[in-house]
Amino acid sequence: AEITKKVMGPITPIVGLALIHLTIVLVAAAQEGALEQVLIFQEVFDPSMSQLAGMQKLFEIPNFVAEEWPHVLIWDLFVGRQIWIDSLERGIDARLSLAFCNFIGPPGMVLYVATCLLSGKGLPAMGYKDDDLS
Repeated sequence: AEITKKVMGPITPIVGLALIHLTIVLVAAAQEGALEQVLIFQEVFDPSMSQLAGMQKLFEIPNFVAEEWPHVLIWDLFVGRQIWIDSLERGIDARLSLAFCNFIGPPGMVLYVATCLLSGKGLPAMGYKDDDLS
């Protein structure tokens, strides 16, 4: 639809949302106790510790939830936008993939890759060209 092209064609909406997200992060980082909360990430990225327990601790912190929710939504929009653009360029029906991307994120990308392969059109390039690394 034309409205989709006007809103999601340019990268501007994603950048605008990313700036809002950055503002949320900066406001949260300026609050008391922010450093202690950030140190919980050590548990998430330390393979000798329980990453799940670290994430559970983080999700008990309102500032983390306030940051993580737009983080996930913006990422899903970005990936969805890439799927949409690739599907328009290659004439692939991506409606189901976009719905999955919206509702459960990464499986939408997996579904789109499967759709591309089953349609005989190969893997989605998502802007990559072989000569890009030359």
